[in-house]
Amino acid sequence: MSTVQEEHQPEVGTPDRVCALGAPPDVAPTGDHAAVWLDDEGRVWADYLTEPAGDEVVPLVWAEETPVPRRKVEEHYTLSGIAVCRTDLVSNFGMLPAEGARPYATVWLDDDGDGVFADYPTANPEEDLVLRLEWAREQAEPRSELEGQGFVFTRIGWSL
Repeated sequence: MSTVQEEHQPEVGTPDRVCALGAPPDVAPTGDHAAVWLDDEGRVWADYLTEPAGDEVVPLVWAEETPVPRRKVEEHYTLSGIAVCRTDLVSNFGMLPAEGARPYATVWLDDDGDGVFADYPTANPEEDLVLRLEWAREQAEPRSELEGQGFVFTRIGWSL
């Protein structure tokens, strides 16, 4: 069936640390692939593909649907952990994680390359829920301008 990389958490004592778990290739597999980025504050972003190509990105948030057990997703896809992000920053318009929830979430990429998921924060870590990430809005911002404002981006994967 599916194999899943071990879940990663930042080291204890580094509460604001976020990290990328792998090194994706520098070049997109095809022109249809968008880079997935992690910023130094723990937000997840995706390229907004334009013609001609630009450097525009949009933040990713949890989709407005019900979280599902990760094992259900793994019945159809192989998930690879690609980053650790802060759960309070990957939200739906300010929706905060449940009280007592883990402050960090693993970001997962499915083997088809079209699904980016994140652990969904609940007070009970045994629930092991994930939810698909989607664009927060249609209005993109140039990554270079955000970098000029102090954002630091690390590419963590490629998605369709």
